Parts: sequence; C-alpha cells; structure tokens
Amino acid sequence: MLIVGICGSPKRKNSSTRFLLQKALEAASDVLSDGETKSATTLLLDISDFEIHQCTGCDACVRKKPCPESAEDDMPKIEEKLKQADAIIIAAPSYFTSVPGVLKDFMDRSRTMKMLDHELQDKVFGAITYAGLRYGGQEPVIELLHRFALAHGMIVAGGVGSPVKDGPFGSGAMQKDEGGWRSAKDDTLAISASQGLGKRIAELVKRLN
Repeated sequence: MLIVGICGSPKRKNSSTRFLLQKALEAASDVLSDGETKSATTLLLDISDFEIHQCTGCDACVRKKPCPESAEDDMPKIEEKLKQADAIIIAAPSYFTSVPGVLKDFMDRSRTMKMLDHELQDKVFGAITYAGLRYGGQEPVIELLHRFALAHGMIVAGGVGSPVKDGPFGSGAMQKDEGGWRSAKDDTLAISASQGLGKRIAELVKRLN
C-alpha cells in the first residue's frame, strides 16, 4: 500500500504546508505499519522539485493521445507515482485565496490521466492547507482541491476526530488570535487536524485493501 503526499508550495525551505503534510504522512505511516502490513509506505513529493509546463489546451489527451508537453518536462514522473498510489494527500498554501500557480499547472496537466480511462479513480484523497491570515482563503483552497479529486473520481476523505475542536481537514494560519505570527510548528490545532486526516486516510486504505 502506498500513500503519496504532494506539497504544492513553491517554497523549498521553511514551508508550513510541507510540515503539516509530513505530520499527516507520519500519522498515516503509523496506521499502515501496525499489524501485519509490511509493504505499506508513504512518499512525499515537492511540486517545486519538478519542471511542469503549463497546459496549452491542445486537447491531445481528449483524443487519447499523450500530452506533447510530457516529452519535455517531469509530469510523467509524478504520474507514475500517483498511479501506483492507494491514496493521495495534497497540501497547498493559500496564495491569494487559491492554490499556487505551480500546483495549478500540475492540476491542469493531470487532465491526461482523467482522459486516459480515469487513471486516478477510486484512490482515497485528502487535502491540507495553510495561510498567512486567520481568514486567508483556507476553505476556498480545500474546496478547489476536493473538486479536483472528485473530477478524477477519487474518494474524498475527511478527518473524524472531535466534532468540536478537530476540523475535517488540515488547516491553519500564521496569524495568532491574540496578535503576532507563528509557524505551523506552533499551531497545535493544525497539527492535530493534519494528523487526524492522515490517520483517517490510512484506515480507509487498509479497509479498502
């Protein structure tokens, strides 16, 4: 069993989004490694490590042909891992109430996997986000990621922790309620929610397998 996490932040260092994704994958790994499951693993991919060209709208994928951009960039490397995955978690910071451009390029280019017989269908999916402001567009980012998953026929999962203090997805902000700023490492609610999501996804993967 394989759970792949994609960090959609363009930052290569000090990414709060990546930190929360790591926490989710660690929680998932704990569930997968429990009992008799020996071959289970998690994998984190940084979108910033790959060269991904923009979709040109050529519609080659609609005609069941390979995307011409894939011969020139790293998209096939990501596609290979995602097709092997049982579950996918995408973590994205809120950039002006939406996902960063580098992640949107990946999402657009993933259309090929949709057109070539729904290659991501039935994979369990979860989303995580982080923003600078307390109300910095976290929910629109989650909604966009969930729509992306549904368009691919994936199974969208939410956390099932405390209905009072734990959210259905990993989410946080640098802005403190009392003023000032922090990193995700100090955002206990965001950490807890991300861990809960990772655990939930791993439990579903084990059940489906």
